[in-house]
Amino acid sequence: MNAYDPEDMFPPRPGGMVETARARMRAEAEQLAGLEAAAPAPAAPRIGVPVREFACEFGRARTFSVATGGGNPIVELLGADPQRRYAVVMTLDEPVVISFSQTAAEDPRNAVNGAGLSANGFVLPVNVPVPVPAGTVIYCTATSATPSRVSVMAFGYKPADD
Repeated sequence: MNAYDPEDMFPPRPGGMVETARARMRAEAEQLAGLEAAAPAPAAPRIGVPVREFACEFGRARTFSVATGGGNPIVELLGADPQRRYAVVMTLDEPVVISFSQTAAEDPRNAVNGAGLSANGFVLPVNVPVPVPAGTVIYCTATSATPSRVSVMAFGYKPADD
């Protein structure tokens, strides 16, 4: 008999709480073993995920010139393209305003943004490349009469079935 084991020092009484709890645990373990032997665990369901194959990655780049005094104060840099992963836009000479709708690009506040007024779009500072992770249309509005070059690169995937 071990003097430090409470089980040996205080044995359970027949019909007492300890004996009843142990009997219930034995019965539950036997019942669980019987269920596992009778019915094996079901296999995990297979989930189908549609996959579209793409042939190759492609990229394109272009530089536009915009100016408020010239014939092109607003330029559509990129059209809508669901296969485009992202685009990078950067202005080289003067700040411009980037918008995602023609209505926002045509807002007269954009042309005077150089004076520090609010614009209806994102004011793109000079020589700061901005990634655009979307396939939406991208417009550029000039903020100065001085011509500014705006460069854009777009990257996407060409579907294999095209």
